[in-house]
Amino acid sequence: MNFKIGEVAQQTGLTIRTLRHYDALGLLRPSARTPSAYRLYSPADLTRLLHIQSLKTLGLTLPEIARALDDPAYAVHNILQQHIEVLEARIAQEQQLVRRLRGLQVRPETGWTEIAETIALTQRVARQVRHFMQTAQDIAGQLTLSDEQLQSLQNRSWDFDNDDWETLLTHVFTALEEALSPTSPEAQSLALRWQSLVGRTTADRPEIAQAIGRAYEQHLPAELHSAWTFISEALSSGSDGAAMTNPSAVTNLLHPDKNVRIQAALDLGAAQHRAALPNLIERLGREPDFFVRENLTWAIVRMGTDAVTPLLGLLEHSDAAVRLQAVHALSKMADPESAAALGQAVRNPEHEVARKAIFALGQLNHSEALNTLVAEVGHPDAERRTTLSTALVKFGQAALPPLQELLQHPEAQQRAHAADILGLIGEPAAAPALIEALLDNNWEVRFAALSALGHLTGEEARQGIEQATHLADARLRAVARRLAANRPERPTSLQEKLRQRRQKGERNPT
Repeated sequence: MNFKIGEVAQQTGLTIRTLRHYDALGLLRPSARTPSAYRLYSPADLTRLLHIQSLKTLGLTLPEIARALDDPAYAVHNILQQHIEVLEARIAQEQQLVRRLRGLQVRPETGWTEIAETIALTQRVARQVRHFMQTAQDIAGQLTLSDEQLQSLQNRSWDFDNDDWETLLTHVFTALEEALSPTSPEAQSLALRWQSLVGRTTADRPEIAQAIGRAYEQHLPAELHSAWTFISEALSSGSDGAAMTNPSAVTNLLHPDKNVRIQAALDLGAAQHRAALPNLIERLGREPDFFVRENLTWAIVRMGTDAVTPLLGLLEHSDAAVRLQAVHALSKMADPESAAALGQAVRNPEHEVARKAIFALGQLNHSEALNTLVAEVGHPDAERRTTLSTALVKFGQAALPPLQELLQHPEAQQRAHAADILGLIGEPAAAPALIEALLDNNWEVRFAALSALGHLTGEEARQGIEQATHLADARLRAVARRLAANRPERPTSLQEKLRQRRQKGERNPT
């Protein structure tokens, strides 16, 4: 029996993008394809996938796993050596705890509370390190890289020394626990080690390193993002106010080699060389290479609010790719001054530009941005509606009044979309308006309102779902019954308990 990629993803918990990434690397190629070219995985493929995941737990990289599975010359002792290194890193963490405890042991004033806190800190750091490494692997597996970049990584030598990621991350999270300043010499040392490991991990390809950095910026959970911010601030503080690392960087923005242009953008951004801002903006307006544009964007964002006005000027550029990159940069800056111009970009005929502008407005806690987004609710384009929903959820309670007002809009699509978003926001205060929408003359609106009530907590939402179990429409009744059955059981009040006891003839307690 063969399985489609979606079925494999569902059964294993991996993402479809990760499986496609394994295919592109040649690590897990599906044995067959359907006439429509859909991937089909055999039981043997699934067995190989199990081996891949097992080897990942030993700390092996994807190129190493490929060698272990496919290269007959790759001896078993190599895998054992990798496992030994993982265990040695864990032992190093335990030894660090021992050193801390011994330090406390020689201090006569040390109490049990301080000892417990030290142990808890070490265990907390170890959990954070494991979480970061697993999350980083997942993010890397979902990156969209070119064939040439993937080949570059495959050909990379992965024989690292003992200064590995696990050890470095342990030091970084410990520094965070101890509230170490990013400008301190210790933080500078950690940042340089981080930069060195990034170079070795990415085969010294700055565009790959930047792609990973952007993915971290967007997808790392809050409890891990602090480590990334700490390192970023340490790296930038080392060059704030200093001269450019490469004095010819401005000239190199025009170099025919894209890798030289990438490095020039990195140098200018790292040094926050604001005098070069016009050059960066001008180059962004005519740079043909995607990866160079991304690095130019990073450098421009590093210039702070000085970059807002020139970026707004690029929103009028004739090239849609340039407009998209300008909106992308503005979304990272989240400056309220850009709200009006981004509002105009929301109505851009290029769908990608419009969706990115919607996303950017969602980053602003600004009434003008909220009004612009609400006006777009119910847009005919499904992808724009999805982006709008995500953006409006960020406004939370502030978005409730205008969305509830949209439930009375003359167009059914606006009413249905508003109901969907109210459900995603999940505020119980929206329940009365959604209950009223259960009587709408349009079936999609009634279904959206009922589904939204299923996302809400509280007694009003529960009562609304209960009312829906008596609607005339059989499909809505069935949905309502399912929602009612899946809700957590309502806690029984004291009055309800007394009523139940009276019905059973029990004596009232005094």
